[in-house]
Amino acid sequence: MISFENQAREHIANIPTQLTALYEQSFRDEDIVVIDHLLPSVLANAMRRQALDLVEAHGARRDLIMDTTGGTPRHYTSVGRDIIRKQNGPITRFFESDAIRAYLSKIAAEELHKVPYIPEEYIVNSQQKPGDTHGWHWDDYTFALIWMVEAPAYDKGGRVEYIPRTKWDKEDSAKALEKFLKNQIVRSPYIPSGSCYLMRANTSLHRIAPLDGDTKRTVIVFTYASTSDLTDPTITHETMEQIYADEVAVD
Repeated sequence: MISFENQAREHIANIPTQLTALYEQSFRDEDIVVIDHLLPSVLANAMRRQALDLVEAHGARRDLIMDTTGGTPRHYTSVGRDIIRKQNGPITRFFESDAIRAYLSKIAAEELHKVPYIPEEYIVNSQQKPGDTHGWHWDDYTFALIWMVEAPAYDKGGRVEYIPRTKWDKEDSAKALEKFLKNQIVRSPYIPSGSCYLMRANTSLHRIAPLDGDTKRTVIVFTYASTSDLTDPTITHETMEQIYADEVAVD
C-alpha cells in the first residue's frame, strides 16, 4: 500500500506549474490563497471522514468571550490535537508531510516549519448552530492552513472574513479591532468543501462569520511557523490556553 506521504508527493508533483504560479501570486497579493485539489481524492476523503467522526465522538463545546482579542466571541464545537494525534490518522499525516509543507512553502515564498507549540499543530472546529462563530482575532504563528471539511451554504454565513496587513496590539486589542474594522475593507471569499486556504494569519485580522440558519462549517486547522517565529519571544499562548484549557496537554 502506498503511504500517505508518497501519494501526496506524487499528486503535488503533477500540479501544473502555471496553477502553482497563480497560487503564489494570490498569496503575495492577498495574504490568502484558496487551493483546490491539494490532495488526491482518496486522501481528501479519508481526512473528511476522520474529521467528521472526531467531531461526532469527541467534540467539546466552546462558548467564551475572549478579552485577549478585544472581547470577541467563540461559539463552536472542537476537537483538540491530542485526541486527533492518538488516532495517528490522515490528519496527523497531513501535518507531518514534508511534501505538503514544501509545496506550501513554495506558495508562501518562505519556509514553513512545524509549529513549536504542540497543542496548536492541528485541531478540528465545527460551527453547528445558528449564531456559531469564531470571532475576530489574530493567530500566534504566521501561517494557518484551513481544510474545509463541510462548507456552509453559500448564503448562510460562516465565511472567513479578513483584513490583511494588520497588527495585533495585545495591550489594547479592542481599540485595534475598532480602528481596523472602521477604516479597512473586510474581504470575504467563499471556500467550498474539499478546498483549503493558506493564510498569513498573524498579520491578518480574521474571523468566521456567524452561521445564519440551518447549515454547518467544519474545518481542520493546521498551524505552521515561519523561521522568525521559532525565535520570537513575544509569541504567547493565552488564547489557546483559555479556549482549549482541557486539551493543551503535551506528549
